Amino acid sequence: MNHTALIGDIKGSRKIENWSEVFGKLVQILDEVNRRYKDDVLIPFKPTIGDEFQGALQTPEHAYDVYTFIKASLPVGIYCGLGIGDIEKAINGDTGLRGSAFYRARDAMELCKSTNRNLKLKSSDAIIQSDEIVNTICYFIEVLENSWTTRQREVIRFYRLHPDYTYEKVGQHFKTSKQTVNKIVRAADWKAILEGEQLITELFKSKLFQLNGT
Repeated sequence: MNHTALIGDIKGSRKIENWSEVFGKLVQILDEVNRRYKDDVLIPFKPTIGDEFQGALQTPEHAYDVYTFIKASLPVGIYCGLGIGDIEKAINGDTGLRGSAFYRARDAMELCKSTNRNLKLKSSDAIIQSDEIVNTICYFIEVLENSWTTRQREVIRFYRLHPDYTYEKVGQHFKTSKQTVNKIVRAADWKAILEGEQLITELFKSKLFQLNGT
């Protein structure tokens, strides 16, 4: 079985004036990730040095869900590297990510920074074509998201965090009609983004990544 390491970095943290507020929000979000995915968390997610955070999952299955939850919940942008492979837990249990999954996650995040991409995946050289498929889908999603207006971004982020809400309930939150919410969601190409994200999740659930990323 392959484990998955996730390393994130907050974009432009040195220019964030309310850094203590953002950091406090990050801690809350990572605590929520640990609760939501407690059955899959191998090493709890938490801030590390500077503006970084990291954690590890037992399998790749929920890796993309964790990423999108953190991204949608934070009021600032992030770089994120996902690495699939081995994880060595430190002697004291929860600190120190080592092993191929961690090193690949670090490489993937640094690649995000150098190419100005939000998310990159790196697993073994044996399945590099599968990595390219996932990374290409992520890029298409990112291009669509970069075209969003501020209003579209606000509505979609809220909707993502409340997937059980109807358009009417989302509209109540934004003090607008369900018809307006429907127009905003359609203009944001949300259906196309969901299809891409569902494909990523299915790939992570497949034996391809579950067994061959060492």
